[in-house]
Amino acid sequence: MKNEIEAMITDITTTTAEAEDYTGEDGLLYCGKCHTPKEAYFAEGKTFFGRDRHPSECDCQRAAREKQQAAESRQKHLEKVEDLKRRGFTDPAMRNWTFEHDNGRNPQTETARFYVESWETMQAENIGYLFWGGVGTGKSYLAACIAIALRE
Repeated sequence: MKNEIEAMITDITTTTAEAEDYTGEDGLLYCGKCHTPKEAYFAEGKTFFGRDRHPSECDCQRAAREKQQAAESRQKHLEKVEDLKRRGFTDPAMRNWTFEHDNGRNPQTETARFYVESWETMQAENIGYLFWGGVGTGKSYLAACIAIALRE
């Protein structure tokens, strides 16, 4: 059991070298692409299971990880927005009520767009909009456009 644990720790603390990687003058493994270290020494000369260094992200590994995390974050955001649309608008057609689909006939559309663009100020100053008018004048459509734009 002890040998298995030591083997696992050795695997964790060992950096895998790619073909273009090289060892620098300081004894650390460097990335052959971005020329930054893939290893770092433990602080104050300490050792861990007989090793004096540990794996570290080079610049290109860090950039790839950050890009992957950003993509995952964006995907989660899109899934959350889609879920909110599904729960907030029972009629599937309403989910497409956006400023992009507006036909331009309602003169209040620009006011509604301004509300979305100025959302931080509107929220901070507790400013809301009140829609009124007859049937078919676009009140629900503008409210949906604002809601969807703010969710996204």
